[in-house]
Amino acid sequence: MEILTTDDLDQKLIHALRLDPRIPFARFSSLTGVSEQTVARRFRRLREHGVVRVMGLVDPFANGQGNWMVRIRARPDAAGPLADALAQRPDVSWVSLTSGGTEILCAARSHTGHGTEPSQELLLRRLPHTKEVIDFTAQMVMHRFDERLGSMGHLTELDPAQVTEIRRGALMRVEGADPAVPIGPDDDTLLAQLRADGRAPVSRLAQATGWSAARVQRRLDELVHAGMFYFDVEMAIEALGFATHATLWLTVSPADLDRVGLELAEHKEIAYVAAISGNRNLTASAITRDPEHLYQYVTRRLGAIPGVQQLEISPILRRLKQNGTFMRDGRLAAPAG
Repeated sequence: MEILTTDDLDQKLIHALRLDPRIPFARFSSLTGVSEQTVARRFRRLREHGVVRVMGLVDPFANGQGNWMVRIRARPDAAGPLADALAQRPDVSWVSLTSGGTEILCAARSHTGHGTEPSQELLLRRLPHTKEVIDFTAQMVMHRFDERLGSMGHLTELDPAQVTEIRRGALMRVEGADPAVPIGPDDDTLLAQLRADGRAPVSRLAQATGWSAARVQRRLDELVHAGMFYFDVEMAIEALGFATHATLWLTVSPADLDRVGLELAEHKEIAYVAAISGNRNLTASAITRDPEHLYQYVTRRLGAIPGVQQLEISPILRRLKQNGTFMRDGRLAAPAG
């Protein structure tokens, strides 16, 4: 896996995009003193090399869908084909092989609402070689914490004043915002454009939808402020030099669950953290440079958090899909079309 050489500017740009995926390059330029043309050129390089991609996503919680963390233990010769089959499913947003390649971790959505069972039976019935499945468990995702509070690994960071300024102007969910008009067929083109390119300018979105630019911006603000839609940054972390990553399964006392989740969301090593059902009631994705870095993080920082009772670590062997984006040789594949 070839590591893409990055400098301080590239890394600060990645940090800025995590804070505000749609930050105007002119704004980043004014904060860092680098020309807007240089910033745009750096972003294009990161995107074209499959290292960074900005995308717009519908929040499953706000739109009556259930989100489930699924663990499938399979026979060694069947795990790869099963993982490939899962990655092709539109209701499966990410897929990884772990535990030496014998366990599949994935996120699956149910389309009938929060209170229903996951599509466990459907998954098993439609998967090829189901006789090779040894064990299957699914935990409901109850709450996702905002991991954008942290930066990323040990990349060069923006200073606190720059972080504050970027977050002040970011398009984000607003607590207590007026409810948005439910997402409907009229929004399909807008949302499809933003899923393919989360940084698509309003002028292009207006041309694609046939709406006015003002209407596009108004609808976008409404959906994001209400928490029905959000922007995220996908990264090929291996290409940035983070060779060891793992899914963490924590048992936390119920009274401490929210506090621990919020604290983990601020850690540089954590890319995703959510509260789930089951004995392991908190899950997180840890990104580290090597096994020693993971060990130091687990023992010195994670282990020092009050309320954490147990920890299980599932090292990721290979990622096939994340947030709907396919992975190719450790890089983000270009979206279809």
